[in-house]
Amino acid sequence: MIKRSTLPRASIGLSLCCVFGLAIAGSGSQPAIPLAGQTQSNTAERSRPGPQQPKPQTKQDKTQIGVLTVRLPIVVKEKNKFVPGLKENNFRVFEDGKPQRIEAFQAPSQLPIDVAILMDTSESVKLKLPFEKDAAEDFVSSIATYKRKDLVLFATFDSNVELHQDFTDSEEPLVRAIKKVKAGGYTRMYDAVYRVIEEKMANIQGTDARRVIVILSDGADTASDHSLKDAMEMAERFDVTIFGISTKNFTGITSGTVESPDDRELRRLCEETGGQLFLPSEKAELFRAFTQVANDLRAEYVLFYTPDNQEHTRKRRAISVKLVDSKGHLFHKQGYTY
Repeated sequence: MIKRSTLPRASIGLSLCCVFGLAIAGSGSQPAIPLAGQTQSNTAERSRPGPQQPKPQTKQDKTQIGVLTVRLPIVVKEKNKFVPGLKENNFRVFEDGKPQRIEAFQAPSQLPIDVAILMDTSESVKLKLPFEKDAAEDFVSSIATYKRKDLVLFATFDSNVELHQDFTDSEEPLVRAIKKVKAGGYTRMYDAVYRVIEEKMANIQGTDARRVIVILSDGADTASDHSLKDAMEMAERFDVTIFGISTKNFTGITSGTVESPDDRELRRLCEETGGQLFLPSEKAELFRAFTQVANDLRAEYVLFYTPDNQEHTRKRRAISVKLVDSKGHLFHKQGYTY
């Protein structure tokens, strides 16, 4: 159970034409109290256009409630460096193996970002916690001072999931919240992802912000009620990109990193939602991992397409993208359910 008063739970059903037009609202600093039964909090206001309204339902088409438009952020890297200068004609998008027509293209993305930082504070991270807190503060500083009004939320997970600071564009309350956390307990990572999306990222409609979660953890989930599959499906449903920073091999000194089975689960959670996993082994690499996440979010390409298949089947659709006349590894979400 997440601690702190929460927003009323949103209906999972779709009522707008743009499935991925949902976004988050933010609030100022408040004390941590139980999440269950929370009331609406004050939001950090941003002037953002709302999603297109759906077309009227007709008798001939009772399943189509509107026009589905997919927003597809893509990061392209070659030898771990961004590939700049790509155009719309460098990309080919396929849904369930069928080519789709790209209708809009942004390079780089100009969309604002709503970021939830989820920090593992279980007993196993106690010795690493000071370094993690320093790196998180540095990340908050880089996001909160950016001109496009990005919002940041800070929560922790151990035996409980606790919200310390709701979405805000102010650096001070975030840093203050990060400094106060202590380590102890088990690891409820999947619950943290699921609940933050469900109770914070799925409630407010009418903005076009990118929704991102950054997980900082050192090991396997040991206590969640929800599974990896549950967390992935929730992220796909609400178009949330997840980045992971695993400190499992972190020693504070230079050493090799070996990807464990636990890291592979976190990698799957990240890469299938369009994000990446970083495996720092020392303090400097930990800071660079957070810097890399911030850079990725500002250098991505964003494609928009309207699927040929507009039938609302509630089945998962697979997305694939091919690069044309260029080389690079593509990072993007692998599918969604509609």
